[in-house]
Amino acid sequence: MNPVYGGAQQQGNGLIAATGDVNGDGHDDLVVGDPDDPQSAADGALGGRLLVWYGSARGIAWEAQPVRLTQNTPGIPGSSEKGDNFGAALAVADLNRDGLADIVVGSPLEDTGKPDAGQVTVIPGRRTGSLGTGAYAYTQDTVGIPGAGETGDSFGTSVAVGDINGDGKPELFLSAAEENTATGAVWVLPGGTSGPTVRGSYLITAPSVGFSQRENTLLGGNGLLGVI
Repeated sequence: MNPVYGGAQQQGNGLIAATGDVNGDGHDDLVVGDPDDPQSAADGALGGRLLVWYGSARGIAWEAQPVRLTQNTPGIPGSSEKGDNFGAALAVADLNRDGLADIVVGSPLEDTGKPDAGQVTVIPGRRTGSLGTGAYAYTQDTVGIPGAGETGDSFGTSVAVGDINGDGKPELFLSAAEENTATGAVWVLPGGTSGPTVRGSYLITAPSVGFSQRENTLLGGNGLLGVI
């Protein structure tokens, strides 16, 4: 993906995109995930990145430059390392109902004590100040989340947000395509007063929804793992 306006590339590319009002000005913003490590000196970022173009009443101005977010951005947990694939999964939604869209980003090949165990990061929307402030992360080793991180699980293969119980508080869905030898699994974090909560979170396995416990069932999908 190369945003082009009037024939000029606008300093970014990526493999996945989502929109939402991240800064609360009433206009949707464009968030792009660019999980690949740099292919040239001017392209990409070590470990992957997000690019955020702010919208306006006229859309995105042709001369607009994106805000660049990596795991080295102040406030964002972790650090940028080769092959993390930060930005390989993406959702933009208001998790805490404060009128600001939050950014949910997967890093399925993040090393979290185990190689390629995976991580999901939430970057809160902000009316003022720098994006990244107040960010937090989930792994399979986060207290309250079922299971445990293992080598190659790829937690954060895909992410999604939706209110499945009609209480007005959106749930957060996180998958790991390589869990249990690529059978896959999906975690559901219930919506809470101030956002998703691990309290009451639960795990959906392949057998629990009628699929076989076997290699390449890939419950939750393979996301971008086939191309990154």
